[in-house]
Amino acid sequence: MKKLALIMALFVAAAMPAAAEAGNLKLSLWDEIAVAVPNNIHDVKGVDLGIASKTSTVTGLQFDFLFAQTEYELNGVSMTWIINLANQVKGAQFGLLTKNDDLIGAQLGLVNLSMHSTTGLQWGFFNQAEYMNGLQLGFVNYAKTIDGLQIGLLNIAENGWFPAMVIVNGRF
Repeated sequence: MKKLALIMALFVAAAMPAAAEAGNLKLSLWDEIAVAVPNNIHDVKGVDLGIASKTSTVTGLQFDFLFAQTEYELNGVSMTWIINLANQVKGAQFGLLTKNDDLIGAQLGLVNLSMHSTTGLQWGFFNQAEYMNGLQLGFVNYAKTIDGLQIGLLNIAENGWFPAMVIVNGRF
C-alpha cells in the first residue's frame, strides 16, 4: 500500500509541471467546492486532484480519492478508490466501480460497466458492455454483442459462439 501511494505521489508530482504548462490545475474538496488555475473548475486540461470531483471535461489526469465524475469527455486517465463515472472515455478508468457510456481504452475495477460501446479492455470481477470490441477479463463477463474475446468463470455474449460459456467465449 505504501509503495502504491509513493508511486502515485511521484506520478502526480511529475504531472504537475506539465499541468502548469497546459494552464489548468484543479484541486477539489467535494463536487464544485474546488480551486482551479485558471479559474475554470469545469474544463480541466492537466491535473484534477481531490477527494471528490465533478468535471465537464478532462484532458490529462484525474485522481480523486472517493468519487470522480466527468460529465462529457475524458481524454486521459481517471483514477479513484471507489466510484468513477464518465460519459465518453478515450484512455483509462480505474476504481472499484467504473461506469461510462462509450469507451476507447481500458476499464480496470471490481465492477466495470459500459452502457453502450467499448473498444479495448475491461478487467475486473464483473464486466458489462452493450457492444464489446476487444477483451473482457473477469469472473463474470457480459456483452450483448461482442467482436472479441471473453475470459472468465462465466462469459455471456448474446451473439457469441454460445450464449453462455465457462472459461472462454467470443466471436470474431
